Amino acid sequence: MTMSPARDSESLAMTSAIMGRMKQLLNVSSDYQLAQRFGKSTSAIHNWKKRGTVPIDECIELSVEYGASLDWLIMGKGSPPWEKPAIPAWSEPDNDQPSHFTLRDFVGVPLYDIEAAAGPGQLFDSEQVETFLSFRHDWILKEGLHLKDLVAVRVRGDSMDGTLKDGDTVLINRSIIRPDGVFLIRVGDELRIKRVQRLASGALRLSSDNDHYAPEIIAPEQLGNVQIIGHCYWHSGRVY
Repeated sequence: MTMSPARDSESLAMTSAIMGRMKQLLNVSSDYQLAQRFGKSTSAIHNWKKRGTVPIDECIELSVEYGASLDWLIMGKGSPPWEKPAIPAWSEPDNDQPSHFTLRDFVGVPLYDIEAAAGPGQLFDSEQVETFLSFRHDWILKEGLHLKDLVAVRVRGDSMDGTLKDGDTVLINRSIIRPDGVFLIRVGDELRIKRVQRLASGALRLSSDNDHYAPEIIAPEQLGNVQIIGHCYWHSGRVY
């Protein structure tokens, strides 16, 4: 939902100022980067300026995510969040010119308990969130990802050994659901991470990277029992 003031010089100036503060908060400089952050087209962002639109929903999202006051984001009153005391996420105190990654440089991706998410209920419920993983916001932008599409899960089992190990953390991009590749999928009430291939017949081939597990073919008439949730984009885990 957005709120559209009358198209006069005051409302246009207000929208331009809001967008400037949003860019400051996100540490970006262009309308394109702002559009990428919210998963919108650049023309949609330009329309904010042309129509004097106050992007209420986006401001609320940034307020919650970054702890920024809506008074500051919308009205320009008060102080930006980085002027409040914050604990650096990382620093090099012994360097004459230390580099600091402050908290506003990062975004949080929810990490879900994949076992709790299995079953007939809602797939990603807030009660299933174990914690939030911090990713550099500029890395998210560079990779062409959108925060709204991202969730993380922990690998359970050894079926993907060779690629993913039990306990690894996987970043899932829910905007990509067309095979081929490694995906988080739901088969019935069970969540799995599998290599998914669409066959010429329309069937899906689900395979594991561990040779001890045989491939499974999901026939076209059974595809209603399968949901491709998202592409496994990145993973972290122990070095063995």
